[in-house]
Amino acid sequence: MDRKLIITKGIKNTFYLILEDNIPVEFKIEDIEISKQTGSIYKGKVLRYSHAMEAFFVDIGEDKEAFLPKKDICEEVCKNIDKGSSILVQVKRSPVSTKGAKLSCKISLPGKYLVLLPQSKGKISISSKYEDNDERNEIKERIKNLLHEINQENFGLIIRTAAKDAPDEAILEDFKFLIELWNQIQKDYNKKKAPSIIYEEPFKAFAILRDYAGSFSEIISDDISILKMIKKFVLENFPNANIKITPYRKRKESLFYEYELDKLINKILSPYAYLKSGSYLVIQETEALAVIDVNSGSCHKQKNLEETAFKINLEAIPEIVRQIRLRDLSGIIVIDFIDMVNQEHKEIIVERLKEEFKKDKRPVKIKGLTQLGLLELSRKKLEESLIKQLSDYCQHCYGRGYIKSQDVVIFELEKTINKLKPFAKMKIIINPKLSRAVDNLLENLKLKELVEIEYNNKMQLDKFEVEKVL
Repeated sequence: MDRKLIITKGIKNTFYLILEDNIPVEFKIEDIEISKQTGSIYKGKVLRYSHAMEAFFVDIGEDKEAFLPKKDICEEVCKNIDKGSSILVQVKRSPVSTKGAKLSCKISLPGKYLVLLPQSKGKISISSKYEDNDERNEIKERIKNLLHEINQENFGLIIRTAAKDAPDEAILEDFKFLIELWNQIQKDYNKKKAPSIIYEEPFKAFAILRDYAGSFSEIISDDISILKMIKKFVLENFPNANIKITPYRKRKESLFYEYELDKLINKILSPYAYLKSGSYLVIQETEALAVIDVNSGSCHKQKNLEETAFKINLEAIPEIVRQIRLRDLSGIIVIDFIDMVNQEHKEIIVERLKEEFKKDKRPVKIKGLTQLGLLELSRKKLEESLIKQLSDYCQHCYGRGYIKSQDVVIFELEKTINKLKPFAKMKIIINPKLSRAVDNLLENLKLKELVEIEYNNKMQLDKFEVEKVL
């Protein structure tokens, strides 16, 4: 697979596009003005405890109060925590909508080959991407032996997939770097006052390179300073990687338009994604979950409905996974496949979906099909979905996707006018788009001469104001 990373920088944002065989699969945004919270470590100040939420609210020096679930607090910390206490915390999920950042006292420091878990003494876990049990046991034993040799068995670790082919020297070097980082974090924690930031995650390009273990054929950017930092990072962390680092120099067309990021943004904001057969997906997000509905559309239907459904569902799977990655959907996701009866077909769909998700670097848990034929899965949430990062709430519908119909608005206006009829005159403030309907209403009520109409473009389409004029 040929994988490329495209980076274009603006005044306020940096955009990252990952292409796999020239197909967009991930699109990330970094706000230059906002601290890179997920993964960052703070010295926080405990504000209060909520019994209802079983969580502490913590001031980390950001706009919104962060919350720390009780289950994410280490035992030794839990005994001493109280209002006003200082506490070392790591952001596990950036602020989402009205919710503040989600914190944990269980610190994790990711490296190239290992993730250091300083408080999980001696516990060694392994990436879920390792599926072969013999392979899992072999690499776990290898890492345990390496730590035993240097007398460093008191730290917990997660072994990343990149460790599989890495030499022992490189793994030990990565481990020592993480230990030094942890020691520095502890020193800074003791020096600083709460609330303050102790460690900030490096900019997103480094995290992307780390997640993909440097497996890019080319990195292209229109910002020379970014490319210099990336070149240094690659040489230090992936010296054997054959990555072409290319400055974008075309003057006629910006990098943003060269890779059609404007069109990609519009596609992400659309609830539809189309398949070659004429079938399509409808993708909708709510506060609680995301739903993906598979529709047959204009796909040529065969005589055997079961085979048609199976064929469309199979075709939809790669696009479903691509859209989840591209839109950064997370939390609970429900997929409504076209109904199938054949149990073997259902099992194939679930297995194929699991196979396709191996391309995703985010942890995914597939729960299987329900009795209603819905497939449930969960994907780790790190930040808001892309659609929420790319859009604002509509001033008319406030994100609901619909407003009152014009008929209902006019009916409500009629009842309001009738209630105020004893007054000689009144003034109505409405959106100009309702002018014809309001004119017709006033004519029918024979009140045209007594009512003054004021137009306000900022007025919501399903709202109005009626004032008495004495």
